[in-house]
Amino acid sequence: MPNISLASLGCSKNLVDSEVMLGQLARAGYDVVTDHGDADVIIVNTCAFIGPAKEESIETILDLARFKEDGRCSSLVVTGCMAQRYAHSLVAEMPEVDAVIGVHQYPRIVQLLDRLQDRHETLREIRRQPLPTDYSYPRLIATPRHSVYLKIAEGCDRRCTFCIIPAIRGGQRSRTVDSLVDEARTLAGQGAVELNLISQDTTWYGKDLPEPARLEDLLAALNGVEGVRWIRALYNHPVRFTDGLIHAFADLEQVCNYIDMPLQHISDPMLERMNRETTSKETRALLKRIRARIPDATLRTTFIVGFPGETEEDFEALFDFVEETRFDRMGVFMYSREEQTPAARYDGQVPEPVKQERYNRLMALQRKISLDRNQAFVGKTLDVLIDERTEEGHYRGRTAADAPEVDNEVLVTGEHLTPGDFASVDITDAMEYDLIGTASTAIPIPGRHDDRTIPVSGGHAEKAIPVQWGPPV
Repeated sequence: MPNISLASLGCSKNLVDSEVMLGQLARAGYDVVTDHGDADVIIVNTCAFIGPAKEESIETILDLARFKEDGRCSSLVVTGCMAQRYAHSLVAEMPEVDAVIGVHQYPRIVQLLDRLQDRHETLREIRRQPLPTDYSYPRLIATPRHSVYLKIAEGCDRRCTFCIIPAIRGGQRSRTVDSLVDEARTLAGQGAVELNLISQDTTWYGKDLPEPARLEDLLAALNGVEGVRWIRALYNHPVRFTDGLIHAFADLEQVCNYIDMPLQHISDPMLERMNRETTSKETRALLKRIRARIPDATLRTTFIVGFPGETEEDFEALFDFVEETRFDRMGVFMYSREEQTPAARYDGQVPEPVKQERYNRLMALQRKISLDRNQAFVGKTLDVLIDERTEEGHYRGRTAADAPEVDNEVLVTGEHLTPGDFASVDITDAMEYDLIGTASTAIPIPGRHDDRTIPVSGGHAEKAIPVQWGPPV
């Protein structure tokens, strides 16, 4: 059977799709290899959310196409959001590509790659009608085995004016509570101690099911999965973030008091133009209720600067709101004008230098806030999940206040630690985005599996990540 390598770009939701494809291909007899130069078939799972992501996808495709000349690669396959959105253009403009496969075709990846053997022209398979989400396929986990993503729904029912995802992925389709609990148990049996719940709109989970469920119902069910210590819910839209959900975060022992809530803006004119379905007053009241019920909650958010029509007054309102609220974690995006979105047609497009200046000002403020918050931990002892051993012989880990890949790290000095261990760490120093400490005790987590690796890349910077057989998705 041919050898397969894969480069997965974009978000964690895209990464889960890559894991599903690899799981099916490995079960069918394909060998997953680390080095693209050893692959007969290279798959690029692309992102097309904003302009820089599309540019990265194109650069990666062209970069990996060289293995058709310098390596043994005979087929270059493009999947993901860019394939779904720009199938015709990819076929017409990139002769290096042998197959373009949309986001709704992953369950047929084995049959589609088998067809490549007899093709006489570029294979283009784009399905417009989304598939059900509660299918059962093997999954090859591409993250460290102790910390995994659990995709609870596909698609989105929101119509934010800056976002193209519903047009690419379709409406929201939730998985059932039972299927997610079954998968979580399998993951825990393989050594997962942290589950990161992902979807496009996590707080909307379950509303579309024949027997409707709520996110708090799912959290309560997952809270009973043996072996899982941290459950983290990501991408929580402020609308539908109910008091019942707040109580679930507060009361369920394994659910981290970590609330990731992309607010995007606080100015009412901007919220209305973005179609965020909420107001500044409602947002402030929600944050007040959260902090009243969960005083130690970690609040993470993202904002967009330079949205069409954003005035200096709008931006100052956002700046003051960040200074006043003092978010624990915050990301900022400069607005990207995406064709086929309502916002692309708005008047008042903001010049790029103005976007950059506002981005710089807001991030400078957040760096000061983050340093102040981190310095408050010096002298305290925190539970830290060890993620990796560094080349210098130390360790990198995270607290319950930090999601993988996007948040702060703890740089740990200690001995006899293994990725997946929880360690009690005495914090000795703080930087803007990282803590430094010494491990006093460690709690090893049993259950280690084979160390096969697959290549997962973010643009050109590739790394080999341990993988193991995962549960159905």
